[in-house]
Amino acid sequence: MSMRISDYHVITPPFFDELEKRIKRVIFATRTANIRIIDDHTWSLLEAGQFEQFSQDILFDFVDIELIVPAHEDELKTILARNDAAKLDDDVLSLVVQPTAFCQLGCHYCGQEHTSKMMSEDDQKRFLERTRVKLETQKFHSLSVSWFGAEPLVGLSVIRTLTPQLKSLAESFGCSYDARIVTNGLALTEKVATELIKEFGVTFIEVTLDGVAEFHNARRMQKNGLPTFDTIFANVTALAHRDDLDVQLNIRCNVDHENYESVSLLLQKLADEGLQNKLRFYVAPIHSWGNDAHTRSLTKEEFAEWEIAWFGEMINLGFPMGFIPEVKPIVCMAVTPNAELVDAYGNIFNCTEVSYVPTYGTPNEYAIDHLSGKEMPGKRDRLGNFNDRVRQGEYPCSTCPMLPVCGGACPKSWLEGIAPCPSAKHNIEQRLLLTYALSRIEQEESSLQEASTARRN
Repeated sequence: MSMRISDYHVITPPFFDELEKRIKRVIFATRTANIRIIDDHTWSLLEAGQFEQFSQDILFDFVDIELIVPAHEDELKTILARNDAAKLDDDVLSLVVQPTAFCQLGCHYCGQEHTSKMMSEDDQKRFLERTRVKLETQKFHSLSVSWFGAEPLVGLSVIRTLTPQLKSLAESFGCSYDARIVTNGLALTEKVATELIKEFGVTFIEVTLDGVAEFHNARRMQKNGLPTFDTIFANVTALAHRDDLDVQLNIRCNVDHENYESVSLLLQKLADEGLQNKLRFYVAPIHSWGNDAHTRSLTKEEFAEWEIAWFGEMINLGFPMGFIPEVKPIVCMAVTPNAELVDAYGNIFNCTEVSYVPTYGTPNEYAIDHLSGKEMPGKRDRLGNFNDRVRQGEYPCSTCPMLPVCGGACPKSWLEGIAPCPSAKHNIEQRLLLTYALSRIEQEESSLQEASTARRN
């Protein structure tokens, strides 16, 4: 069979390995998210298509990781077919619930309009019935609920009411149950954290800190102007140090031109509290919430460059790291036929970025349904047909080697004319080199330990 190198790969510039005295490269086969270290001669053979020069083991390996593919294969068609199959085969019913439309914070980059509205008892009943109908199809083996905002902990009473009924529903249909919550952390007291994790099945909590106090409080203050950093940081620290609670804790730091210099300070503060191995930390660029927040963000290239520097600082401080993106066949809930978000008004969406955003009108143009059954202006296919749009070449994703590991990023952003390409597209070569450098350090440390052990014996 005639073969060629896949279009879906990234190769680093050549570098000289001082230990082995050879010129090497790192190659990333994005179709399977596999990395290989190769010498420059191997790369020359790959480029030239001289695969007969490889040993059988190497050739089979390159084929196995889909770095080498059939010459006449339509790779885009293959990848999108896999993505389509993954969303149809997904046996997890993923539901996002916004129990309230209120948030205590007045973040300047937020595009939401907050009110005191809580999900009504009638809408709670309708939501439970809608969930039951979905589970009745017997398509699912798991029910996964995400509590989302505005600020979900303001709606804790709704969470308390719905959770036992959702867990009971899952059990009655032979499904497992788990929950997640994305919160500003202001009300995440030790008592509330215990309740969420031990009683409500929450296994993942994400909290946002936009730098240390000076920077965070200028951006994520309460609506009355009062600061929030000290309370949130105390809550996060207390939770991270709890050994009796089994939960994944994430810290997200949103950055733009106003606060990107505070990331390093926040990393150091977290490290000073001994939190390196107790949570995961990541940085995200400010994006549009139906507003112009993205115009204050760093450029894609600026953010990518800073991100590599932050990775280095995290390594030095002992944070667990993962630089290389994994294969992402399902980009987000937008393309998943049964996933949806319900807000406190009973509006239903297939996107987490549009509810409570006045820019999108009343009724919201993205609302695809309503718990009451009344007709809404949005259609699921508006975002749900994203893979078809990529297939037709409407977005540059169709020719991007990173498509298998980013899935195309945000369908809504593409639709609104804002390229949402992830930072990895702009710094993947540096990530690969960093991964290689770390692997060499680990090898050297392992060799030193083995030599030390041998001397003692």
